[in-house]
Amino acid sequence: MMGGRLAPWLLASVAAIAFFTNLGGARLWDRDEPRNAGCAVEMLEANDWVTPRFNAEVRSHKPVLLYWLMMSSYAVLGVSEFSARFFSAALSVVGVLLTYDMGRRLFNSQAAFWGALALATSLMFAMAARIATPDALLIFTVTLTMWVYVWGVGDWSDPESKFYPEPWWKLAFLYGAMGLAMLAKGPIGLVLPTAIIGMFLLIQRLPENTATGWRRWLTPLRPFAPLHFLKTVWFMQPLLALAAALAVALPWYLWVAVREFEWIRGFFWEHNVGRATAAMEGHQGPVIFYVVAICIGFFPWSIFFMETILDAAGQIRRRAQETPGLIFLACWCGVWITLFTIAKTKLPSYVTPCYPALALLVGATLSRFVSGETQVSRNWNLAGFAISIVVGLAFLIGAPLALGQVIPGEAILAVVGIAPLVGGVAAIYFSRRNQPGVGLGVYGGASLAFVLLIFAFAAQRVDQHQRNEAIIAILRDSGDDELFAYNALEPSWIFYGGRPIQKINGDEQLLKESIAGGAPLIVTTRVQYDQLSTETRERLPVVESVPYFLRKQELVVAAPRESPLARMAALRNSESR
Repeated sequence: MMGGRLAPWLLASVAAIAFFTNLGGARLWDRDEPRNAGCAVEMLEANDWVTPRFNAEVRSHKPVLLYWLMMSSYAVLGVSEFSARFFSAALSVVGVLLTYDMGRRLFNSQAAFWGALALATSLMFAMAARIATPDALLIFTVTLTMWVYVWGVGDWSDPESKFYPEPWWKLAFLYGAMGLAMLAKGPIGLVLPTAIIGMFLLIQRLPENTATGWRRWLTPLRPFAPLHFLKTVWFMQPLLALAAALAVALPWYLWVAVREFEWIRGFFWEHNVGRATAAMEGHQGPVIFYVVAICIGFFPWSIFFMETILDAAGQIRRRAQETPGLIFLACWCGVWITLFTIAKTKLPSYVTPCYPALALLVGATLSRFVSGETQVSRNWNLAGFAISIVVGLAFLIGAPLALGQVIPGEAILAVVGIAPLVGGVAAIYFSRRNQPGVGLGVYGGASLAFVLLIFAFAAQRVDQHQRNEAIIAILRDSGDDELFAYNALEPSWIFYGGRPIQKINGDEQLLKESIAGGAPLIVTTRVQYDQLSTETRERLPVVESVPYFLRKQELVVAAPRESPLARMAALRNSESR
């Protein structure tokens, strides 16, 4: 049943439920969501489909494909949280189905089903599918690229296969998909998929190892032997590949370079070279950063990682029929994780494009577990379910204590822990009764409940503590008044206020110079405001104050004493006294 004709429909339904349920319920989360969504709004309002802009400035962080999709969504659905996130969710559903078809071609339909189910209900993939960022788009374009490659190779069980698309049009299709990835995130959309496929071919095209003695220690370096490396590069037809990728991506890059060369400089130098060579915005971590990030991000299914490693290693060692597929997926994960481990800037989302490969590796192991073909002890499986139970108990016990320090009154969010707790207990029960398929099915249902409780329920509850509506209303209705943010600026103020806000980072003298001769509105924190001189505070009294979301301080709006806002605030204060 798990691999039957209904499997794709069931997977699509699970993914749609996981990604679309209450998708527009919570407001856009600072800081990336409103930047991306706001950029698309400003481009649509200006009828400019070339140059990304946010807050009336060139936004060189990401290429244009995400903004095109958002603009299309806005044009049909209107500007809203749902429409900003729509294509992240929709493309993620398609990505789950592409992952299923890849698994079916590499292994079998049962492995494909369990892998796609794990992907759809894993924590970081579901989060990417529900936020207005380029993450889901990059995951989709990389998954599409790898699907085209797997499809183009044909029969993966054929020992005579060259493991590379033969007709030129299949190769053009493959690298055209990489061109889309370049429009989604930049050069990594071409470099990393090519490196993954290249690494796989370097391994597959190796002649049988006949080395003896001390030379056997050099075996791991054999794929990088200079002549073998160059032959493999030429075998991949680099000229045709580069031409196909650039045919898709280059026209826009040239267009934006002609229109606004500052975007080219900022994107390639600051956001590519800069992030690779230095930890930007404090995003750094140790060598094991991504190991930990993946164990958390792929939960609830990361509990099977150790079992998967042991099982896959055994299959490769025995040279089973599935060996080429396992090596390909291992290359996908290994190349992606290694290159981002070398890069200085580190974020958990950077490795989510390898999640489809992780999911299929896990799916292949689980299918052998269900069928009884695995030679790995079932105790590893039971230990994984025990970990799920422990995580569930940790949520139930620890969440009220932790949340009480950050979001008082939300102890109910501890119910998130019920899903992994019940799922782990039920899976152990059915496994003990020799019904492992039923146990995994129940665990999959609990995993769906887990991501829904976090993103459709808990996120909505947390969002209710964003109490900046009064400030947003002032910014939105401020007419022709100049808007300034003094040493504090959140992109959501710009998106929901619908107007640019000039940012002032510096001391009071810079503030005075920036607002000289005008009638400004100033948004800042209470701490920053209280540090201003008495003269400045008398000129710009506070007209509104609200709690600063998830921070133990206030946001304030200050306006000239003679302004209507200041007079209304003074009247309210006198009435309250």
